[in-house]
Amino acid sequence: MIANSPQKEKKENHSKQYNLIDCDVHHILPNFDTLMDYIEPGLKRRIELATNARSEARNAFQMPRRAYFNPTSTARVDTMDSDGTNHASIPQRVKEDLLDRYDITYAILMGNDLTTISGMPDPDLAAGITRAYNDWTNEHWIQYDSRFKHSIWVTPQDPIQAAAEIERWGDDPNVVQVGIAMMDVLAGKRHYWPIYEAAAKYNLPVGFHVGAESAGNNGSQLAVGAPTHYIELQTGVISIGIQNTISLVCEGVFAKFPNLKVALLEYGWTWLPGLMWRLDREWHSFRQEVPWVTKLPSDYIKDHIRVGSQPLEAPSKEYLHQTLEMMSAEKMMLFATDYPHWDFDDPNYVMRHLPEHMRKPIAYENARELYGL
Repeated sequence: MIANSPQKEKKENHSKQYNLIDCDVHHILPNFDTLMDYIEPGLKRRIELATNARSEARNAFQMPRRAYFNPTSTARVDTMDSDGTNHASIPQRVKEDLLDRYDITYAILMGNDLTTISGMPDPDLAAGITRAYNDWTNEHWIQYDSRFKHSIWVTPQDPIQAAAEIERWGDDPNVVQVGIAMMDVLAGKRHYWPIYEAAAKYNLPVGFHVGAESAGNNGSQLAVGAPTHYIELQTGVISIGIQNTISLVCEGVFAKFPNLKVALLEYGWTWLPGLMWRLDREWHSFRQEVPWVTKLPSDYIKDHIRVGSQPLEAPSKEYLHQTLEMMSAEKMMLFATDYPHWDFDDPNYVMRHLPEHMRKPIAYENARELYGL
């Protein structure tokens, strides 16, 4: 995993040769108070009462937080002003830093503030905050620049309220995805099916993003237990991608919802070839247990699951290209920068390292098809 600063790029600009859709752009609230005007009165009153009790540590309102923290900063140094303002809180700065600098055709907004919302114990409060966040994003970001596209967040704690939020936004042409913060329920479980049904109705892909592990009520979501350090968590999130991919296939989600697509963002992707081989092998022996899985699991994965390119692991170019070929990346991978985070992948860096015949599909075509752009 490499943080790729634009200042260090070579003068030759590979990214300009391709249209680009950035599938993982994190806009953020300037502060939580910004959202208060969008929250319905009853829930707003609850938050205000808890906020006024900040001197009482057990009673202060806060969004769910992960139990781990980056020992330096989650933000790129050049996206932070001297007064602490993050450029990702200002549409004009994201336009300048990202859209204009790299000639991004579309940016799929994945609000950084709600990546842990699934850890909130009260589903009504979580749903109310999510609705407010979607309204705020629409007013201040989607309407600001037509290149920003909306990934609405829903709260998985209450699938019925989540489905209702999809119904509220489903006909909006700027809404291109449903965002879900992972919780301690595997993605294939029937708990989520009302969400998938609503998303499939509007032909919206579902995007899962890292960040909810160990947040609020959520456990670590790593296979063995809670790690000690941030580096362990950051590396181990690949296991969350693996387990949920298996779950989606074996629980029959793609058989039940044949037009549903799922995007896994920041869970890595080098694990995909080995997983597909192993799952195909096990299916040949145990397919009577999952009769709804009527074709090779790897076929479901290639047809229904997409993965963000960021972080672009950097072994030798030979091994990188072999892995991309083995996973059919020209079909499965979506370009992503993860702006404004420390491990931002510069578009020029990514395009330079991809096999030439994969650059256009990964840079643009796969996302254009997935998001209907």
